[in-house]
Amino acid sequence: MALSMHGLSWIAAVSLATLGGAIAGLIYAIPALRVQGYYLGFVTLSVAMVFPELLFSLDRYTNGINGISVPAGAWKQPLFFGITPLSLAATGLACLAVAGHLVIRRSAVGRKVRIAGVSPESAQTLGIRPGVVRSAVFCAVAALTGLAGALYPPIVGFVSPAAFHLELSILIFLVVIVGGRGQIFGPLAGVYLLHLLPNVLLVQFVDYRLLAYGVVALLVMLLMPDGLIGSLERRFRGAAAGKDIQLAPDDLPLPTVSGGGGERQPAISIRGASKSFGAVRALDNVDLDIPAGRIVGLVGANGSGKTSLINAITGFSRLSAGSIAVRGEPIAGRSPASVARMGVGRTFQTPRIFNSLTAWENIGIGAEAARHRPGGSGAADERLSGLRERLDHIGTERIPHGQRRSIEVLRVILTGADIILLDEPAAGLSREERGQLEVLLRRLRNESGRTILLVEHDLALVWRVADAVAVMEGGRIVAMGTPQEVASNPEARKLFIEPVHA
Repeated sequence: MALSMHGLSWIAAVSLATLGGAIAGLIYAIPALRVQGYYLGFVTLSVAMVFPELLFSLDRYTNGINGISVPAGAWKQPLFFGITPLSLAATGLACLAVAGHLVIRRSAVGRKVRIAGVSPESAQTLGIRPGVVRSAVFCAVAALTGLAGALYPPIVGFVSPAAFHLELSILIFLVVIVGGRGQIFGPLAGVYLLHLLPNVLLVQFVDYRLLAYGVVALLVMLLMPDGLIGSLERRFRGAAAGKDIQLAPDDLPLPTVSGGGGERQPAISIRGASKSFGAVRALDNVDLDIPAGRIVGLVGANGSGKTSLINAITGFSRLSAGSIAVRGEPIAGRSPASVARMGVGRTFQTPRIFNSLTAWENIGIGAEAARHRPGGSGAADERLSGLRERLDHIGTERIPHGQRRSIEVLRVILTGADIILLDEPAAGLSREERGQLEVLLRRLRNESGRTILLVEHDLALVWRVADAVAVMEGGRIVAMGTPQEVASNPEARKLFIEPVHA
């Protein structure tokens, strides 16, 4: 349109197409990114329904149903062996897209994108803003699509709203499902299976191609949920995925961090914290100071408010009343990513491990996240290099539960956070693994001066490592003191099934 109707140059027209794609991507990303996975694909299909109608309604600028003729000029003049500049441009753009995908996928940026897509909550604990990351990706892909679209009119010599029909969008969506999303060769395999097979090899059945698309997509989704390429990759990685990775406390360097035990100011100060969910009061006027450089155990029955308190500290939940300060700085209104960049790390009750990443990548993203903090830098140590060599090609789909927890804990440590909140880290661990966790917690406190809030049902572990213990019941702190003081507190003892021995 810019070229034929308004007399702009090729460079200006292509630039406008790319910019227009990016702007459209940003506008559509705002509502579309509320969903994830294949649901996002279904939502974006609405563009294929709305966009042609928009072009028809703007016939003053688009010529509507009459379309626009686009002269190719020198773009279609053969250079050698019948190859034209236009075919070189299309091939070059395709190769650039494939190469860019490979490079980005293996980079720190690519890992951020995958984490933000799979688990926005985990991404935020690493200081990543998933909404920003996903919107940026949406815009980049839309811009590249606009650039590719700029090559379409000169290829066919004509463009009209009818060219952007719903069937084509459905085909592209099914291509991703069948080939395998997140795989560079997945869409290529999907194109061959869904386009070339019915339209070239089975051309006599071309009238039934929509039925073929649906049948093939249904079979692949049932038999190979990760698509053709994704399922093959998982099978090849299956043998390595079951290996025992044997993570030990000495595997990681523990550099000293700021906020050690020499500071008088509490690492976390909670005053009058209350949180209600309708008639349920998860937190009820909680007052708690967590000293810097110490391990504080937070114990209590299920539903007593422990995880609710952690969520409030890390910004995942907003208080109904009261305040929380980290090193004297209020965190009210801060996002979880912003709190993480203040040096607060956490784990979850269910380990957040990313199966699309290797065991090392799951751990190493912690070191990459350390760069988000002011003055932060990724950890560099001989032990990390050795750990990377051992784990860089091991998948995480089938590793035992205890090792999944170890990966999450080690990842949080590598972020460089000086305040670490551990939500039931010993759950599901063997006796040996619990012993290693105990050693690691002591090292974190004694060697690097980290502050740890330990939510745990293993009271024996808490009593062995904690400097202080807080007991929660009904959203309130009912007892606080040293392990010995809490063990002798009648109000606290009645909450335990068995007597606690110091």
